[in-house]
Amino acid sequence: MLGLLAVPAGLGFLALRLPPDVLREMLRRWEFWLLEALFACVAVTTLVEAKRLPITRRLALWAAVVGAAATLLTASVAPRTNRIFYDEQIYQGVAQNLTDLHLAQMCNDGTLESGRLQCWQGEFNKEPNGYPYLLSLVYRIAGVRADAAFYFNNLVAGLTAFLVVVLSQLLFADTRGAVLSGLVLALLPMQLWWTNTASAEPSAALMTAAALIAAVHFARVRTTSALAWTVAVTAFATTLRPESVLALPLVAVAVLLLAPGELRRRRIWWAAAAGASLCLPTVLHLMSVRHETWGAPAARFGWQYVKTNLPLNSWFYLGHDERFPVLIALAAFLGLVGSRHARLEALLLGMYFLSFWGVFVPFYAGSYYYGADVRFSLLSHVPLVLLAGMGLTRAADVLSRWCSRRTALAAVVVATLVQFSWSLPVSRSVGEEAWAARADVTYAKRFSQLLPPHSVVLTHNPSLFHVWGISAAQMSLGLTVPGYVREQLFNRYAGGVYLQWGFWCNVDDPVQTTFCRSMLNGFQSEQIASARERSYQYRLYRLVRSESPERPGLVSQPGAK
Repeated sequence: MLGLLAVPAGLGFLALRLPPDVLREMLRRWEFWLLEALFACVAVTTLVEAKRLPITRRLALWAAVVGAAATLLTASVAPRTNRIFYDEQIYQGVAQNLTDLHLAQMCNDGTLESGRLQCWQGEFNKEPNGYPYLLSLVYRIAGVRADAAFYFNNLVAGLTAFLVVVLSQLLFADTRGAVLSGLVLALLPMQLWWTNTASAEPSAALMTAAALIAAVHFARVRTTSALAWTVAVTAFATTLRPESVLALPLVAVAVLLLAPGELRRRRIWWAAAAGASLCLPTVLHLMSVRHETWGAPAARFGWQYVKTNLPLNSWFYLGHDERFPVLIALAAFLGLVGSRHARLEALLLGMYFLSFWGVFVPFYAGSYYYGADVRFSLLSHVPLVLLAGMGLTRAADVLSRWCSRRTALAAVVVATLVQFSWSLPVSRSVGEEAWAARADVTYAKRFSQLLPPHSVVLTHNPSLFHVWGISAAQMSLGLTVPGYVREQLFNRYAGGVYLQWGFWCNVDDPVQTTFCRSMLNGFQSEQIASARERSYQYRLYRLVRSESPERPGLVSQPGAK
């Protein structure tokens, strides 16, 4: 056991001594292989142990039906669009680098002329790479496609609903409550919204639920193979989002509550030591970005944020917001207090919810009303719908005193569907948030069709074009690397060098707009296409190699084109 602990402890100590830039460079080259090995452990243990879950064919069929319905609903009801810019494009770009180059990076200067990315300058991304890795598996099979991330998250919606049914059955052994839990998850407005995007939160919620299934299964059967499955799935679950490390205490509490006797057995401590080794990708990644501000103007966590976020994020579930049906919150409360024969299981789910809801309360961007950060609520949906399924079942049992059980259950289902029908306008809406960035992607796609072969685009978002199969480089390279555009890009691309005047060229940010104006001032240019969305102008320019009176890096006129 000490030998197993020595490896992660030694590497952790070494990581703390290394400068963050050095550690990032090491992870850029090696994190793919760490994730590959970890996922192989998950795949093998899942193939061995999943078939041993005590699930009847009838329940498996119901779970499959609910999962298929969830996939169909999210793909057809919610608009297929990006909602968090430009993180979703970065995730896809990192996945492309993992697929083509086996490097954990986003590419700031990449060529796509042979069907495969060649990256001339890569950068380690601060976000965990578990989701890009999963997406890279899709790219391996289906090729790099812009719509693959959307289809993948549609599938994740179905898999999560399927796992919710299974987890509910493991916890409460009630088929009615299990199916209702999966149905509720499939209908939640924010679940529909975010599982038809390319965001990471749906996968994070899925893998945390999978880790808890493995832990509960182990607590029931007490086999070493089930313990190995728990360790592997939990370790991988930590790689999806920064807060996904909360899967570790969640699984530990599950074992403590449901199988306390295991703590006296040596194998649980061997498993903990092995799990520490498997969590190396997460530990090293978090260490490498420990000095990141994550965009916070001051401290990332603080009491001042609690005073704002606590009431807002509480009322989100209690009827203040149409994005979460109040009936489900009330049903979850009924499930929590009404689970007489499964109090420990209900307590576990209550702690599950509090962990993934509460972690954002002291966070500077943790409000569900801050930009697009309502996506964080997805991480707390699974425990809520599990409790709500049991609460709805209890309500049906009460109604059955005055009618048949079938009629009572039908009445509860109809009431639930009616409640969700009130939220359909929200589920079908695109939303006002990020309209300018959404227009940027739309027009960039339209402009990209005008580019000749063997050309390159200077842009703020190279990943956006790389996934479309178009060579692109960071616009800032033209300023930070003198002569790079003239001496490198013009020689490398016979089709020409183009500049995208997009979202960041319109915002009220002198740093970003300087890049745009300086590049145009430093070259003669020809406008190829333009479009207007409200007050924003979107354009595509072709740069001419001949010298102009000004060089990139010097801005002469605030109103430069």
